[in-house]
Amino acid sequence: MAENMCTVGIGKLRKVALAYLQDVLQNVYNVRVKIDSQTKPFQSERELPVRTVVDFSTVKDHVCERLKYIFPGQDKCQNSFWEICESMIETKKVNSIMSQVEKAGEDATKVIQSWGVENELYVGMIPTPRGESLFEATIDDDNNRVYFHWDKEALPKDYMAAVTKMAQVLREKRRQPTPVEYFAFQLAYYNLSHGSQGRHHNARGLGTPGFRPTTQTYMSLTDPGEGHVLGTTRFNEWMEGAIVHVEHLERPRNLPRENIESYRIPSMLDFSKVRLHVGSSAPTTYFVGRRVKDSGNFDEDFLKLVNITAASATAAFYQGAAECKVSMEGLSTSQAVHYMQALRGQVQRNRKQFLSAAWNLNQVIKDDYDQCSVCSLKERMAIAIRAIEITSIGGFDKITWDGASDTYPSKCIMYQLTFEEALTIVHEAHIRGLVTYFSAGFKFNEIKYAVYAGVDGIGIGGAQVLRFMDGQTGMHGPYTEENIPRILESRNEAANSTRGRGVKLLARLDTMYFEGSITKEHDSLREQLFIAVKSVDESRLVQLLEQLKEVVNMPNEENSPMIGRARRLVNSTDPLLKMHTESEEEWTALKKLLTSLIIAKDEEFIAEEYESDPWLVMRKSYRKKQWEDNRCITRQTSFDVTCKSFY
Repeated sequence: MAENMCTVGIGKLRKVALAYLQDVLQNVYNVRVKIDSQTKPFQSERELPVRTVVDFSTVKDHVCERLKYIFPGQDKCQNSFWEICESMIETKKVNSIMSQVEKAGEDATKVIQSWGVENELYVGMIPTPRGESLFEATIDDDNNRVYFHWDKEALPKDYMAAVTKMAQVLREKRRQPTPVEYFAFQLAYYNLSHGSQGRHHNARGLGTPGFRPTTQTYMSLTDPGEGHVLGTTRFNEWMEGAIVHVEHLERPRNLPRENIESYRIPSMLDFSKVRLHVGSSAPTTYFVGRRVKDSGNFDEDFLKLVNITAASATAAFYQGAAECKVSMEGLSTSQAVHYMQALRGQVQRNRKQFLSAAWNLNQVIKDDYDQCSVCSLKERMAIAIRAIEITSIGGFDKITWDGASDTYPSKCIMYQLTFEEALTIVHEAHIRGLVTYFSAGFKFNEIKYAVYAGVDGIGIGGAQVLRFMDGQTGMHGPYTEENIPRILESRNEAANSTRGRGVKLLARLDTMYFEGSITKEHDSLREQLFIAVKSVDESRLVQLLEQLKEVVNMPNEENSPMIGRARRLVNSTDPLLKMHTESEEEWTALKKLLTSLIIAKDEEFIAEEYESDPWLVMRKSYRKKQWEDNRCITRQTSFDVTCKSFY
């Protein structure tokens, strides 16, 4: 068997082994908390930890803290894990360290089994001794080295790519890693922290509204990082129709938003670890945060604000992020436009990587962009609608409407907007080519309301859903990945209903309207479909689903949105965009060129044509008419939506 190999000396081996031990104990601790929570509420006085450079005494402190909780009342010196820790620190032989690595996995498995929960979903990732292993270790006693081998036929030659592939294989086989495989993950984490990078050329994007694989509304499973590594990424089905979102949700001591952000920027190292595990299995997204303030004066802080935000976003995109979310909180509309346009010029990314503008609906926004007179936006619907316009002008790809307030957990945003309002803003954003997102306070029972509104993604995480939380202190505890099946089931049930299928079709037609690939006949039915979805007229929805069967049966996109966009335009019998061409010959030539590129699956060249004449000129003319037609409708809608909720 042909193999690839990497070599690890005693110094690196000791550090990686101690990280291995700490992560094993962290997972055992998580399981212990979940067992205890069945009889008593979770309590914590500490924020989720921030990883720092530590010495061996600090490692001992961390191990001691975990052992006190896992084995209450037991002297740490009598615990086998404590002996493993001391041996890893004191030994000078690689064979001794590797034997302790094996023992840590064996002992952790025995502890989990002694608690009788080894088959529970919340066990997380535990190194489990078994025969089959994708990585093997050979010890060289003479040179005090360990050689790690992997089959080059089964895994890529590059080590980091091989570990990502290993994570996928473990998911497919639905098994726990062996101790050596678990160690391979830890060695990859070490490499990440020392400048090594994974290869993320095939990272998955967010896709196109209405044409995404699996479903229309993605569940954005949210965690600072550790929960995704140990939980979300364990099974393929947990990432189907899901976004693996990395964001820090904990709001310690329930501080108000003026003191601390509702959502905070997470660790880039933790994001890198998540990306290592996810690979191309799901879109992975990153929260950049709200603007930094030095003087508090936007103009004076602008240079630093743009550069520091752009640097954070670029780092995440370099790791393979599908999206970076940037908060517009505290900005006037003119400042937001200036900020977004500057970021677009500074952030380094590819076409499938999106910038998202996050707008909080529980604030007062100074509306001073392109206005005869400055006004203040206070009503949620007025903010939501104006945010669509400003995000479009700023050139961002996605809009997030956030309902976070000073209370924590937040009241679900679906109770802060009526169904008609939620549907309307999603619809208005889709016809401008924006991907959409709701966040704040979602529990299991609210998921269906967001699905019925046709939104592209909703933020799921934090208190009572995907993290334990101490209600008194606001501190978070272990990730509760065992709730993911229930989350996805709630989404799927709503998505498969008549309302869910109807609103997915509406999103599909709205996208085609934005592209100009829609026909005049289908555009007329699109308007009727919006009314039927809004009025919850299920009998009419059934009729329209049948009338629009041709659109319903159009193929979903995989990870090539530009090919999908070109294919829809080429296959359309008489698209609206065609009315903006100079001649029939020009249109025929464009279709012929795009057809050849679609056959060749040349997405890069299609993207180049998209930004070139004549396609660009056609779109400019078409969009100008769209903007003029829809802006009047939007302005009226923002103040006239007063219908009762149809939840």
